[in-house]
Parts: sequence; structure tokens; C-alpha cells
Amino acid sequence: MTERTQSIGRCLAIDTSSSAMTVAILENGKLLGEVSSYAERNHSIGLIPHIQELLAKLDLKPKDLQTIAVGQGPGSYTGVRIAVSVAKTFAWSLGLDLIGISSLEAIALGGAVKARDFNEINDPNEDKNGRGTTWVVPLLDGRRRQAFTAVYAFEDASPVTDEDALSTTWREVLPDGIRVIGPWTAQILSLIADSEQGQEPKEILFVGEVEGFAAELDQFAQEWDGLVNKRTYGIEAHYIGLLAYPRLLQGEKAEVHTFVPNYTRLPEAEANLLAGIVTKKGDY
Repeated sequence: MTERTQSIGRCLAIDTSSSAMTVAILENGKLLGEVSSYAERNHSIGLIPHIQELLAKLDLKPKDLQTIAVGQGPGSYTGVRIAVSVAKTFAWSLGLDLIGISSLEAIALGGAVKARDFNEINDPNEDKNGRGTTWVVPLLDGRRRQAFTAVYAFEDASPVTDEDALSTTWREVLPDGIRVIGPWTAQILSLIADSEQGQEPKEILFVGEVEGFAAELDQFAQEWDGLVNKRTYGIEAHYIGLLAYPRLLQGEKAEVHTFVPNYTRLPEAEANLLAGIVTKKGDY
């Protein structure tokens, strides 16, 4: 990645879309500090203290911030609402530029970097100069055998570290959504089969809340002859900030008063399938 010489100043990045409550401050895409904890039921009372704690650790005040990046979802409906509400309040009261980032993309990017760091993506005996394409599938438990999920991809040796994690090869393959896990893994297999020769992935990496989908992911690994890896991973806010950096440089920002969470909805075909199995309604 080219050296970062353009400035957006200090960015506060936050996410509460899952059990993780995570806050980071970056300066021009470089991490200054991060505070994270894991507790599903206290995001509403813990997020502001986390922000205050991190500012104090870095000897900064709210007025020293220039931008705020927030995990816009999808994920826990209540959790996403909390982060978005706090982000909008900070942006409005402090006059900060605001940008929303896919929580799933941050999970995918962070999980891919961590997996690469620990050599969990590739067979160590493979030629590292020609490893091809890896598809990264983030998973957040949406209950009732559903997952908040998407597919992202990168090529060859990147991402390896935070510095080159946003190489030009990082891209979206399938957008964020909530999907029934069985049909979803079947859809990924079909997409692989339909890929043009030479464009199909050599590896599939499932990251995030993978434990609850162990049976389906094991079945997927049996049905596909490529390399499959799983890595439990909790979102880290500095990947929200890292994804925000180039977009803020390009002038992308949200309108504070109309900015809303991305909850996503179940695709119609899957909703019809689920309707035959589940009758009890609820909000996650």
C-alpha cells in the first residue's frame, strides 16, 4: 500500500453490532488505541464510558476528533441502534464528518488479517506466490439457523497485515444479508461452480461467530474439494476505521440526520422457506 500522506485527522471508530463493544481511535488510518469488551446486554450503558476511557488513555478530548466511523450493521438490531445513535450524537454535537461501515465487512477484513497472521488460511506447503483467490465469509448468529453474512474476496498474499489489508484486490462478492445457513452454504457452492475457469476461489475462510454453525460448515467442507478454514473472531473497531479511511479521503460521508442502521431483511425466497419452519415472531 502506498504511504498515507493525505489527512482526515483523528477518527473515532465504534461498533456494537454483536456481543463485542469496541472503540478505536485512528489518525490518518493509523491505529492510536483501542478498547474492547464482550457483554451482550450492557452496550447502552458501556459505550460512552469506553469512548471516555480511550480518549483519556490517549490524552485526547472529544474536540480533538475530526471524523466518526460507525459499524452500521447488520447484526443485533438493538446493538446496531445503540452505536448509530451514539455516532449521530457525536457527529451532530461536535461537527464531525460521519460515515457508516458494514460491520460484516469489518469482521471479514479483520478475520482475514488475523487468519493470515497465524497461517490458518493456506496449506503451509503451498506456493505462496500463486495462492489464488480467497473468499472470506463473515458470520454473525441471527438465531433460528440464520446468519448475518456476506462474501468478500482478496487475491494472492494480501491482506497480510493492517498496512496492506486494503489492497486493491479486496472486494465484495455477495452483499450483506440475513440468510438461512443451510441454503446459504449451498448458494456459495453454486456460485463457486458457476465461476469462470481461473476465477474460482482456492480457499474459503469462515470468520466470526462460527461455532453455532459447525455442522453446516463441516458439511460444506465435505462437499467442496478446496481448502476450507474457520476462525472464531470478534469484531475490532480499528477495522471499521481502516475501511473508513479511503472512503473519507474520497469525500464520502453520511448526512447525519437521515443516517440509519442497516438491519437487512431476509430475502423473500428464504423468508418463505423459514415461514414453514418458524411461527414465533421476535426481534433480534
